[in-house]
Amino acid sequence: MATARESSKVNLDFLVHDLGLHQERNTKVFRKGKFFIISPSVQNKNHLFEVGESIMELFETEDQEGYLLIRFKEEFLMAKLKSFEKKMMISDTKPTSSRLPPHWKFKVIEATNPYIINMGDSDLRYPIQNPSKNQLIQFFNTES
Repeated sequence: MATARESSKVNLDFLVHDLGLHQERNTKVFRKGKFFIISPSVQNKNHLFEVGESIMELFETEDQEGYLLIRFKEEFLMAKLKSFEKKMMISDTKPTSSRLPPHWKFKVIEATNPYIINMGDSDLRYPIQNPSKNQLIQFFNTES
């Protein structure tokens, strides 16, 4: 059974070496030029991941092109961060806990067309793209 530390490193080499992204410290945040990427690794049996409010505060919507790039098993799932935030990161859906900083919990649903649900309100669903590694390489290595 993989530990949380090991699972957070799944496909990390691909992000850094193949896509040329730079990881901020030991977080889910990666940057490259105008790109701001939140890349959680979802390797647990429940397909859950979290995004903290403090990470979202780093995203400058006017100056950056933001993406959620989920490392799901050996695949990648991708969404534009601004539209994902607008639909899925509603204040009322953050778990209330005095132990943890404010965050949102999500679950990846495997399907022909995968989607994400907000664990604070399962009626909030977001369809997500499933690009190939080659498509990601082309996208993140294209000068604009």
